[in-house]
Amino acid sequence: MNSAMTSSADSILSKLTVSPQTIQEGKRAEHSLDNISSPLAEITSPLSRNSSTRSMRVTGARRIPNAERERRSSRRSASATTSMSPAQAFLLSWNREGITAEPAQERPDDEGKSFGSKTKYIIGRTINQGGFGVIKEAHTMTDSGQKLVLAVKIVRKAVTEGESADGDKLHQDLEHEVSVWRWLEHPHILRLHEVYESEFATFCVMDLNVGGTLFDEVRKCRASAAQNDGRKGLKPKLARSYAYQLASALRYLHQDMRVCHRDVKLENCLIDMSVAAAEREEGGNLRLCDFGLADFLHSDSTVDEVSPERSGIAPPTPAHSRHPTTSSVIGTLEYASPRGLSVNRKLFETAGDVWAFGVIVYALCTGELPFRHPMPAKTVELILQAEWDDGALKRAAAGSDAVIELVQGCLEREIGGRWTVGEVLGSVWFEGCGGGRRGGEGGW
Repeated sequence: MNSAMTSSADSILSKLTVSPQTIQEGKRAEHSLDNISSPLAEITSPLSRNSSTRSMRVTGARRIPNAERERRSSRRSASATTSMSPAQAFLLSWNREGITAEPAQERPDDEGKSFGSKTKYIIGRTINQGGFGVIKEAHTMTDSGQKLVLAVKIVRKAVTEGESADGDKLHQDLEHEVSVWRWLEHPHILRLHEVYESEFATFCVMDLNVGGTLFDEVRKCRASAAQNDGRKGLKPKLARSYAYQLASALRYLHQDMRVCHRDVKLENCLIDMSVAAAEREEGGNLRLCDFGLADFLHSDSTVDEVSPERSGIAPPTPAHSRHPTTSSVIGTLEYASPRGLSVNRKLFETAGDVWAFGVIVYALCTGELPFRHPMPAKTVELILQAEWDDGALKRAAAGSDAVIELVQGCLEREIGGRWTVGEVLGSVWFEGCGGGRRGGEGGW
């Protein structure tokens, strides 16, 4: 038996041995292995379905013509494919075509990259991201050598023709936002420190917010209502603290800077929990953000006390003088005022912000939005009629008579009777909030 195996092995080696060839001058050497027959062609794989793990049969080697080899290869390929899932077969077809995933290319906004002119920043981890834009940490050092961690909003420029239109629109919106935002500086407004422009993107350096939003705070309270005797809203003291901080920011915008925000809502009120008193009942530091819809008021625009209705210049706009649709809303539907729904254009006035403030106070106290329905058209109807459940506010833990009076003043349907932000800050509910821990002129 041993001699037979030796003979077989010698036969195999003789088949694999290639005799030296003399290549005539001017002829090309052929490096293809197609003409070398393999004596192992008939060995069945021990891992295939047709093999036996107990025996391997080696047959005599013979030359296999190219056409026959291609037919066999094709049959093997078809057999292997039929045993695969559709997903595996699809991926295998890509591999056959030699298509492989290219390694990700480095971008100027990758972690560890630097940007800036006067001040250099190192990009850190990703905080949030969308289609063209991303928000990441930005690390730098002060003049005194102290490490400082901020945030940077990076809006990439269009990279393909298909993205060009969307990219151009996004950058126009960003330029508008920056044209207002860069002038604002207040303890309760997210600060924009610097704007840096490159061929790749626009970098907006701003304060880093350690915490969530007012929306997150209300959602937590709703989730834990069963442990809080069914209370869905915030604790009375905390609700009042956040409402006061937001009112202070709106007073600064309306009266000092003559700016209307147009998109005041729970999601745009950041809560910085890094302040010393954040873990106490007083809560964190509120910062109003997102000035994409904001505008400076025109010289002939009306601010608060001198609105057209109050001065007698124009009559109140009837609630049903138009047939508003949700597609015409500027801002967010649940926070839109009746007048905001009744016109098909931007309003250069502050009364819409006060209405939205009333919606937020109601939500802070009750854990619910005052105007909300599964059908958007029904939500529009509720807003136009200014119909909201005052009973829910009375039953809420924070639903004192003072807060009910404030919400009624903010959610007055007619703009002429609606409170101004000055009247809001002077309400009974905010008594004792003036000398707050965060400083500012008169606590504002």
